[in-house]
Amino acid sequence: MVMAYTNKHDLPLPVVRALTSFEKSEKVEGLRVTTLIDAPRISQLRQRHKAPDEDVSTMLYRILGSAAHLIFQDGAKGLSNSYIPEERVSCEVDGITISGQIDFQFIEDDEVNVIDYKVTAAYSIIYGKPEWEKQLNVYAFLLRHGKGMRVKNLSVCAIIRDWTARKASTTKGYPASPIVEVPVKMWTDEEQDRYVSHRVQLHINATAIEELDGSLPLCTDEERWAKPKVFAVHKEGRASALKLFDNQVDAEKFASKSLDRKVVERPATYTKCAGNYCRVADHCDQWGL
Repeated sequence: MVMAYTNKHDLPLPVVRALTSFEKSEKVEGLRVTTLIDAPRISQLRQRHKAPDEDVSTMLYRILGSAAHLIFQDGAKGLSNSYIPEERVSCEVDGITISGQIDFQFIEDDEVNVIDYKVTAAYSIIYGKPEWEKQLNVYAFLLRHGKGMRVKNLSVCAIIRDWTARKASTTKGYPASPIVEVPVKMWTDEEQDRYVSHRVQLHINATAIEELDGSLPLCTDEERWAKPKVFAVHKEGRASALKLFDNQVDAEKFASKSLDRKVVERPATYTKCAGNYCRVADHCDQWGL
């Protein structure tokens, strides 16, 4: 997708140039790991349509991520050959090249410890991010098939952009410091092989179907970051809900205990679509269904 930018807040030219310069990513053959684990529908729509204009002010967190990668990459310089920063590893699966840029590898006893850098919110540490597990296990697959290396451990080095000391001391599960290493569950070889093969076939099938009749597979609820419909019980004069229920019967029963309570139905929401995080929501006929 070709990027175009706006500057609605009149940011200084050096700031604009700095923000947009980080967006020039290298072209790679086949499928990137991040594309592989994402919805085939999104990949196809991005190939069809020009990217929407983006205001440079919204790019800050992406740039912070890029800057952190450069700083940590520089920190690995001069270390022994056991430390490998920023290496692109690839292999072919069913005629499709799969590749991923692995942030950091540490070779120990002929096995690899893989670390991926993420600039993220504390929410991601508290509740977890399923896509991290998928991404890093595909990296393990690539190292095994592309380099003949076994992976010992997977982890994310997370930089918490909204970290506060107060919440660290009062909130259960909150990260203890603004930068933490989070272990990631590693799948068996068979699970990795099965997952990658399945994802490749989904993307191949999506391309074939589009070429045949122009249709596209639908995104799953997980791919749309779905939040299911809930029934919230509110008390008169209070903004937040007393309690949330996944069915109306239980909500009504709880609300009936007091005359100042009422049930409010909150419809299912699709965060990825609503926020246009896929960057193609304006071209998607699934959005709104």
